[in-house]
Amino acid sequence: MLTRVSAAELAEIPVAELATCAAPARWHEALISLGVHRRADAWLVSAPHDVAAALSCTALAVTPPLDPSGAAGELLARMARFANGEAHTLRRALVMRLMPPLPAVVTATGNLASEYLLRRTTTFDIMPMARTLPAEVLAKAMGLAEADAKMAARLTGQLCAAVSPTLAVVAESRADADRAAGELCAVLHRCGLHDDEEIAAAVSILFQARDATAALIGTAVLAAPFGRPVGHARRSRRAAASGPASWRQANSPAQRVDHVLRNEAPVQCTRRTAIADVLVGDTAVPAGSAVWIFVAAAEQGSGMPATFGAGPHRCPGASLATAIARQVVTVLDAEGWRPAAGQRIELESRPNLRLPGRVMVSRA
Repeated sequence: MLTRVSAAELAEIPVAELATCAAPARWHEALISLGVHRRADAWLVSAPHDVAAALSCTALAVTPPLDPSGAAGELLARMARFANGEAHTLRRALVMRLMPPLPAVVTATGNLASEYLLRRTTTFDIMPMARTLPAEVLAKAMGLAEADAKMAARLTGQLCAAVSPTLAVVAESRADADRAAGELCAVLHRCGLHDDEEIAAAVSILFQARDATAALIGTAVLAAPFGRPVGHARRSRRAAASGPASWRQANSPAQRVDHVLRNEAPVQCTRRTAIADVLVGDTAVPAGSAVWIFVAAAEQGSGMPATFGAGPHRCPGASLATAIARQVVTVLDAEGWRPAAGQRIELESRPNLRLPGRVMVSRA
């Protein structure tokens, strides 16, 4: 049985490091017990009803991770996920129109995963595939030729590496981000997307799918069927164990992916900025405040997993991400690949994601 973290213990952990604390089941309850509260320079929201209210509140605005200048900044500023109000509504509708059909994505995922595994005979790290496959599959399903889809996936990875929030020092520069953004837009232009808004919508589909879906794949792979989760817990604020012991009861790929979504969700939290004084639950949050909304703590155990959010900015690709992860795990199972025993799993230093840095697999 997991030892629960007390509210007092939780208060000692910096907000930006909460997402990578070991075993979310240990600390979500304590976080909820604190209610809407302020810690250092940010407010935290975690109870289900407060999370739902915060995600639907127009006074809590999303903000782009970059200053909107340069090719990368301009591209991100045109994405629906970083827009508010009417601009968000219009851009989200465009994303939904460009979203590829689910059957095509499932088929392409199975084919690409099988092709990748054909070249493998010994123990290897599954995470490079987990990071590139979702974007490549989605790009192909949106109509890109195979070579262009591979290039789009690679450039999406470079863009994410340069602009995604991280607690660690990153080597990528703003110039790298601008270069990747420009080249990615050029690739999409070749496939018939000419309008800047359409290109930004297509990029956002690839961008949003990459790291979160990789996290889901990696963690679901670690939920080995018919056995205990592999890995060894190292209790630090920036590393975590592979998962709770209850995973031994989850056998099918679909069950394991669903269990991860509800118990060790890839996206733990999302950030907002209060653009006006606002009540979240019964708590007054002043204008200008940074607000961390811990969506994963609001998991109810049924319906759409809480990690996908709610309200106007709920994830538009939830079914695609889930299907991609299930298909990858299905192919790995069918080919006899299982998590390598005895490995220590560390999470990347992200303020919002539980993304394994490396997941070694070997033939069963």
